Formats: sequence, C-alpha cells, structure tokens
Amino acid sequence: MPQESAARCSPAGLSLPDITGVSILSIEALDQRNYTYIPGPLAAGLPESSPIPNLNFCDVTITYTHPGWHDTININILLPTDNWNVRFASVGGGVFATGGGQVAEFLTMPIMALGYATATTDGGHTSDLFGPEFNVPLWALTSPGNVNWPLLVDFASVALHDLATIGKAVQEVFYGTAPRYSYWFGGSTGGRQGHMLAQRYPKDFDGIVALFPAINWDKFWFSGFWPTFVMDQMRTYPRPCEFDTIRAAVMAACDKLDGLEDGIISREDLCDFDPHDVVGRKISCDGAEATVSSAAADVVQKTWEGPRSSTGEFQWCGHGKGTDLTQPLTGPIQIQCNEEGSCRSESNLVWVKYWVKKDPSFDMRAINHEEWDEIFHASVNEYDSIIGTSDPDLSAFKKSGGKMINWHGSVDAAIPFNGSTDYYDRVLNYDPEAQDYYRFFVAPGSGHCFNCGPSPPPTLDYIVDWVENAVAPDTLRAKGLNGLGVPVERDLCMYPKVQHYVGGDPTVASSFICV
Repeated sequence: MPQESAARCSPAGLSLPDITGVSILSIEALDQRNYTYIPGPLAAGLPESSPIPNLNFCDVTITYTHPGWHDTININILLPTDNWNVRFASVGGGVFATGGGQVAEFLTMPIMALGYATATTDGGHTSDLFGPEFNVPLWALTSPGNVNWPLLVDFASVALHDLATIGKAVQEVFYGTAPRYSYWFGGSTGGRQGHMLAQRYPKDFDGIVALFPAINWDKFWFSGFWPTFVMDQMRTYPRPCEFDTIRAAVMAACDKLDGLEDGIISREDLCDFDPHDVVGRKISCDGAEATVSSAAADVVQKTWEGPRSSTGEFQWCGHGKGTDLTQPLTGPIQIQCNEEGSCRSESNLVWVKYWVKKDPSFDMRAINHEEWDEIFHASVNEYDSIIGTSDPDLSAFKKSGGKMINWHGSVDAAIPFNGSTDYYDRVLNYDPEAQDYYRFFVAPGSGHCFNCGPSPPPTLDYIVDWVENAVAPDTLRAKGLNGLGVPVERDLCMYPKVQHYVGGDPTVASSFICV
C-alpha cells in the first residue's frame, strides 16, 4: 500500500475529471509518512490537544478558479493511506475565514487520524484568524464602493459546494471508489456553513454538525454593535466593574431556579431579574469605591433585549442573562478606560463598514437611531438571500435523507443563543416533524467554543450513529467546568426541553432530567 499510495499521491496520479463551472489551476500532493501532528492554539484544552504521531497520509492542495470570476481558491485534502474508513469529513471556518489554516487544522488532523479523508477550503481569501485582516478584510472590496461579489458568494456558499464536489472527486481518483458517507463539522462560521449546505446544497453531505452557528448573518452582527450604539447615544460609558456586578447579581437571583446553584442559569424562562435593582449598590472598582449606575443597568437591559428600531420594533435577539458581556474579544461590551478614568466602548464594525456601507472609513459611531435603522435594513435587504442562511425550508435536505445537529451555548457572548432557537422554531413551524432529521440541543452555561463550559467534545460520533445506524440522539453528553469552576457531566436536552436538577451528586448527568 505505501508504494501504491505514493504513486497515486502525485499530481499525475490525481488527474481529475472535468467539473462544471470550475477550472483546476494546479494540484500539489505530498506523501506524508510517520508524520506527527502538533496541535496549534485553537486546540488548547480540547481532548484532541495532544500530539498525534505516526500519521500516514497524502496531503493534497487543489487550486482552482471559477472562469470569469477572477478568484483563486485553495482546497486542502488529507487522505489517510493506511486506514481510510470510506468516510469523508469537511471542516468549516470561523469569523470571516472560510476555512483552512489553523481555524480548520485543529479538527481536520484529529479527524483524519480516525480514518476519515478530511478537507477544508480557504474560499479564495486569507484563513488567518489572528492577522490584520480580522479588522481590515482586504478581500471585501474590489474598489471603494464596490463589493467583491465573487469572493463574498464563494465565502457564503459556492466554495462550500465546491469543497464537497472536488473533495469527493479526489477521493474517487485516489482510492478508486467514492466515499460511502460524507459529513460536515463546524462551529460559528462553520455552523452557518453547515446550515447553508442543508438549505442550498442538500445532497452534498449525509450528516452535518453545525454548532453555535452564525446564521441570520445579516442580522446577528447588530446584536454585537448594539451596546456600543446605546452607549454612544447616551454619551456614557459605564466601567466594566459595573457590568460585572450586574452579572453577579442576576446569577445570584436566577442560578437556583433549576434546582441547583452551580453558576449556570438553566431556566432563563423563569428569570425575571431587573438590572435596575442593582443601581446604587456600592462596589469596589479597580481598588476604589464606586456605585452601579442607572446607565449600566440601561445598557445591560437593552443588551439582553437586543437591537430595536427608533420606534421600538424588534430587529434581532439579545444575549442571554448570565452571559459575560465584557468577555475579552467576544463580548459585546468592550470598555477601555484610561488612567484619568475616561472610558470608551469599542466594537467590531467590519460587517457594516466593508459590506453594508462599502466604505472602510465610515464612522458608525456618529450615526443617529434613524440612520441605524437604515443600515440594519440595508444589511437585510442586500445580503439576506446571499449569506443570511435563515431559510427554514429544509424539505430537500429531508428528502435526500440528510441529518443535522446543532448545539448552542446559552451564554454565547459572540452569537446570541436565541438566534438558534428562533431558527429552530421557524423550521418546526414549517415542518412539525423536523426533529426526524434536524435536532437542536441547549447547552446551559456554555459559551462560544468547544471548551467554554459544559459542552460536547468536537466529535462526529453522534451524527455518524444517526446517519449510519438510525440512532437519533435524544441528549448529548457534555463535560466541562460549571460556573463555579467544578468539573461536571451533563446531558444536553433537545430543545425546547431544558436541564433541571432532581437531586444527588450535582457533578454527574444522572442528577438532572430534561423538562
């Protein structure tokens, strides 16, 4: 097999058939022997974060274009040469990265080690989550005022379909047979991508794991902008300690509503806490005595409620009570204070600047509420059909026999949890039997990652069991630290059910039921 695979693991050995709409620019192939995978920073704290030695695989890079689009896209495919299990697994991206690089490697390598052929795509632009393009996406515009539509469409959907088509073609040439089953795995942007595949390309994957998804893309960004806009209108920027005090107060009031005080609000439906009850409370803030202001309570209340129009109409969901709103990087409230005590809020305004206004110099901080409404409407009007990923009609996915799973943390500080509940409610309204092929699980106390509170590990096991053995999961086993820092195991409940403590050892799953 090594000699045979080495011969196949070459550009000549991977000659692909013609694929409609695609022109292959180059094929690179490297036969890897006794390779040791060293996890990068995104794997920190995960069960798969240890080095994996003795990997044998063909490392393939396909570079292609869509004729006339002037794009150049790279697909990376890892083909195990000793233990292929006749399965194909594609991995998604994060934020504005379609995939590739470190955003995908921490999943593609461990999954490949299990025998899957794995693949990821850069969608035609940088995959660096930590570089300067996080805030300055040079690929967004072809010129001032003009969106790079091919690259946006690649990012939104087309490159995902290409990944499935080209990935399967490469495996058929390399192994002499197509994969028996194909799977998708992703969270955040990868979760949006998984939902897009189910909505737009329902035959591409048999099973999809699409977690804490950035669906409702044209709307959810405004939940992150909203607290800063509120503070800009008030011209008041409360200190982080005030927001943290309000979070501690809501935890004290609502944590025990599920029967157990564990630093997790599992029954937010029963939580009627008013942040204004904390106004006037004396606190220690950076070593000095301070008072929780009414402005801080107003900002928290509005952040929980979510964006509203100038006439009070609902625009999008807010963040769950108990969410760490000031969480570094992902939290919607990022307050910076100088030595003189003057504070200012910061916010990631990339979506509005580059895609909605098409002007990197646009000052989102200078608008009034009516202008906010115009920008929100423009985002929905122009981009919902392209990247919104909110279509509740999954009938074609159902007809194809596909299965999809989503779990979303209730204290996700980056993407409001209720965006997932809203979408799932609309799917069930369209098809009351949707649980037969699409299941959504609530992860109380979990944030925007695979190791932010009690959550399932990044695994394909439960979707494989559903697709190949017809064993549909009623719960998902989660592990991690609760809000008090104690290691626990829980069973995530299928929405709309939630966890409730019934007694016994609070660190084991059997002490909880779904109600």
